[in-house]
Formats: sequence, C-alpha cells, structure tokens
Amino acid sequence: MASANQDLADPEHIETDVLIIGAGAGGMIAAIGAARAGLKPLVVTKGTYASGSSSMARGGYSIAIAHADPADNPQLMFEDAITASFGIANPRLARLMCEESIDRTLELDAWGLGLVKTADGRFDQRQSSRPHRYPRLVHCGRLMGKPLMQALAKRTRALGIEPLEHVMLVDLLKEDNRIVGAWGLRYREGIPIVIHARSTVITTGGAPQLHEINDSPPTVTGDGYAMAVRAGAELVDMEFIDYQLLTAAPAKLVGYPCHSSGFLNHGGYLLNRNGERFMSRYDPNNMERAPRAIINRGVGIEIYEGRGTEHNAVYIDVRHVFDVINVTAMSDVIKAFTKAGVDPRHDFMEVSSGPHTYLGGVRIDEWGRSSLSGLYVGGEAAGGVHGANRLGGAALSDTYVFGFRAGIAAASEARSHPRPDAEAGNWRAALSRLQDRIARPVGAVSPDEWRRAVQSLVVASVGQVRHADRLNAALGKLDEFESMFHELGTEGATLRERSDSVRLNLETRNLIQVARMLATAALERKESRGGHFRLDFPTLDDNYVGNIVLWQEAGKSKHTFRRVPSADNEAPPPAGVTSTKACVS
Repeated sequence: MASANQDLADPEHIETDVLIIGAGAGGMIAAIGAARAGLKPLVVTKGTYASGSSSMARGGYSIAIAHADPADNPQLMFEDAITASFGIANPRLARLMCEESIDRTLELDAWGLGLVKTADGRFDQRQSSRPHRYPRLVHCGRLMGKPLMQALAKRTRALGIEPLEHVMLVDLLKEDNRIVGAWGLRYREGIPIVIHARSTVITTGGAPQLHEINDSPPTVTGDGYAMAVRAGAELVDMEFIDYQLLTAAPAKLVGYPCHSSGFLNHGGYLLNRNGERFMSRYDPNNMERAPRAIINRGVGIEIYEGRGTEHNAVYIDVRHVFDVINVTAMSDVIKAFTKAGVDPRHDFMEVSSGPHTYLGGVRIDEWGRSSLSGLYVGGEAAGGVHGANRLGGAALSDTYVFGFRAGIAAASEARSHPRPDAEAGNWRAALSRLQDRIARPVGAVSPDEWRRAVQSLVVASVGQVRHADRLNAALGKLDEFESMFHELGTEGATLRERSDSVRLNLETRNLIQVARMLATAALERKESRGGHFRLDFPTLDDNYVGNIVLWQEAGKSKHTFRRVPSADNEAPPPAGVTSTKACVS
C-alpha cells in the first residue's frame, strides 16, 4: 500500500479482470453478473458500498409479472414503454427490460429484498402512472432503497466481492482504441491509483448535482458520462431528463422527495400561485394523472411564465383527499411536512421539478457494450432504453437487466484479452497534471462557488423550458466555466484537504461537460418531445423520430441524428453466453 506522502508519479497499481465503476444497484448487479460468468470483479466507488441514487428509491419498480391482473404480460408492458418513450426508445433494449426484469426480481426476492406479497404469496402490485395499463409496481411497503441496497450488498459479499471505497476514478485508460482500465485518486489519503483491467463497466448513475434542487447523494456528478465522452464513446438522448416534483419550501425540506405521484394518483390537485388547476392547459383529459413528462412540462411553463410561487414552485393541494391519503404509504411524507410546519390537512405543499432520472447516457447494445472496445455500461449511465420519457417505475427494472447483462458480457470479453501492459493508457502524463493541480495555491473562486454558478446556469437556461437563445448563451458560458478549471486553485492545509478540494473541482468539470452535452442535444432537437420542451418549437415534429448521438474527436464535440434502431437487428451475444438464464446459479 502506498503511503500518504508518496509522489503522484509513483501511484498504487491494481490489476483486475473486470473493473466496475460505481456501487449502486447497477454496479452491484453487474458484479453479480460478472461473478456468475466466472470472474471476480473489482468494484470501485467514490462513496461507500451500496450507495448512489438507488439508495434513495422510494415507491418501487415495475414488472409485468401479472400477479395483479392475469391479462398483463411483458409484450403489453413493452408496448406501453414505447408509447411512454414518444416512439424513440431502442425497441430491442425496451423489450429486454420488460422481459428480463421478472427473472431479476425473482432473484432479488430470493436474496431477501422483502417485496410485499398478498395472502396467496403473489407480489402485491400497485397501479402506476399512465401509460401503464395494468398494476405493475412491486414494492417493499414504504421505502425501496434501503432494503434493496442491503439485499444486493449481502449477495455480493456472499460472492466474495469487496469494494474499493472513497476512490474517485478520473479518466479511463485507452490503448490502441480499447479501454484497459482507469486512473484516479484515493481522495481521503491523497494517494493516486491506476487500475489495469481487461474490461471495464461504468455504472455511475446520472448527473443530478447539475441541478440546484435534487434528491440524490452529493457524489452523483455525471462522472461516467464525462469519462466516457472524453474517451471517445458515443452518448445518446442526453437532452432527455425525467423530472419529478421535489419539495421547494420550507428551507429544511428543499429537495425532499415528496413522492408527488402518490398524492396526484389519489386525487391531489396541482395549483399555480393564482389557485388555478393549470394542468387543464397541458392535458385537459388526464389533468394531474397525465404522464410525468407532461406534468413537469406544465410545472416548468407555469414557473417560466411567472405563475409560480415566490420559491419558483407550484402547489399540491390534498386537503379534499387528506383522509384517503393519510392511510397510504404517503403517511410518512405527510409526517415530514407536518414536522416542518406545513400541515397538508390545511396547507398547500410547495414543489418544483428536479431530476429523477437521466434518460440518456452512453449508447449501448443489448449486452451493455458501448461503442468502445472493452467498455460496458449499465443502469442510469446507459442511454437508449427509455427514449424521451420512461414508464413509471422502470428505472430500477432497467438497472437490474442491463447491469446484469453488462457484467456477464464484460467478464466474457475479459477472458479473451490479456492483462494490459502496466504503462498502457498514458496515465503518467495525467497524474503529472493532477500533481500540479494539488500543489496549486487557492484560487479566486472556491470549488463550492464554481459549482453553484454552474447549477444556476443550468436551471435558468438548460432546464425544463428551453429556447435557442438561452441554449446558445449557455454554451458560451459553459466554455467560460470550463476555462476556469485550468485556473482554479486548491483549498486546504493538509494533503487530504487539498485532495478533497481537487475532487470537488474534478466533479464540477464533469458536470460542465454533461451540461454541454445536454445543451447541445437540446439545441439540435428543434421540437418538443417527452422530457424535452422547446418554447420556440413547442410541438412534436415527425422529422425528429430518432436519436441525437454525441461524441468527441480530438477534444472537439461532435453530434449527429440517427433514426431509431431496428427492432430486429440483434447484437450477437458474448462468446459462450446464449442467454442470461444460462448464467443463473
């Protein structure tokens, strides 16, 4: 083990067959997949094991197991997923999610997830928002995140998989156009680390910290998106974000996930500052039961046009259905508001939209393969599964299916490649630059101020309501912010403090690169579709039934438009693997 005083030019080296970056649900299920395929992976996390946005999951997730209604099946869920996607999800990925999430759920339940069952032993399934035609939401009662992470952590440890915690991996190692690992920093000790891997899986989640109001852990900063695009991977659908309503006031509850769909599904009203049920303007037939993308679009426009509250929010009114709601799983949310001084029996709750799921990400095939050899992606870091909008409860379903598949495929590929050379990937030059940064004195702008400035820009110009003028201005400002990165100093008196300051700066640089991809894709999509709304192009345009793909060449951003992939042109399975069932033990 390296000492805290060692020179960055002499890092700690680790060799592994399969490197998995991220320890949320996607990372752990990928680790299980790799282990099933016969290899022991190394899971590296910036936080602690069993962390990430998955730990914040609340209501449950959707599967078409037909326990609530025997008429349901995966084909019908697939049709609903394509409808929800506004026609631009990759149909091969969407179908796999609907089919294989059932097997993954049966395994999770066997590992102790604790899904609620009816008296006859079948899963209790709740109705979710449209366009779900049947009750599909399986749940653990009130909260999903904690029991899910406990079950996955217990299972991975039973397989002998122990994580490497508190390591920020900064960039991927690339040699001969193939990913051969990653390098980074044990930021608590200030120790550099280089990990050499035969194959690599990114499961780092989305970029919720790009937004001022969010309900995710502070470590989820778009690292996987940024690492992948810098390495030359293609990303897809980055303009689409699945927003949810989060608490906007009082101050002690800002960002609290109030599970608004539970209130709205039981008859709650959305009101603007004038007391109008404004959803009549956006979906007069469904009103507050409209698809989440339409609800959040309505909220965004109301605020944009000046009909929001003083906290840039809208109201939820449940006074007329309080007695019904208070005996449901929403009772915990009601208690939280009441404790904070807002009594939903008599008062409105103030909510605004924050990111729930990034729908875009690294472009993958059915086995989680990216456009780069040796690089696989699963969970929220991957794109293409959901298109412009996703089914309610489909985020975890997606994560289980493609995290597992990516782990299997990465292990299969690792078997066919030798261990990379210790000097592969030009890590020495990168660490030299990192050493210079850690030694640099404090700058005029603190890491926290820099991040808040980026967040404010995104909310104002690249948020729910978009316009070409603001998007172009935002891209110019993002260039300025990125140029600041090279001038930023490092705060702290000790090596650990300075390393942690560098981590914050590196995270914000990643957020800036994600914001640029978001703004670029939003500018190119000259229409409004799902989670993307252009004030200057407010309607659907059939010319945009397809996907915007982004990548970098020689540090320059590139993009193109591609039609939705064919439903029939399936990617070949990994060598020796015919299906996911073949790996089930």
